[in-house]
Amino acid sequence: PTPMMAKSLLYNLVNHGIDEGKANSDLFEEVFKSEHGLVRIFQVKNVSQESKAWLADPANRKCDAPGSWYCEGQYPPAKPIQDLLKKRVSFSQLEDFNKKGKKKDEYYEAYMKAHR
Repeated sequence: PTPMMAKSLLYNLVNHGIDEGKANSDLFEEVFKSEHGLVRIFQVKNVSQESKAWLADPANRKCDAPGSWYCEGQYPPAKPIQDLLKKRVSFSQLEDFNKKGKKKDEYYEAYMKAHR
């Protein structure tokens, strides 16, 4: 894998125990693996009680109608999560010719520089 891929969470979860992938055992525990390893489920460990309580509160759900089964996902207000979310770049196609703006060009240049 490329150095960037070797650092990614997805790569390390998919290849955990295979090749050189290793999931952080302080954060993830493999709880299920299908017979041929095509399905693997990991449990997230050390979730704060504050986050669990926030998620369990129905007032924090954004649903399309009260009591609906369809609710948009939200992240708890915990500072580490919110700090991480501030750094994210939402996915968009680089080939989206309808999108205007400098931010797209800056992101594309940074991406290409990192992958050369």
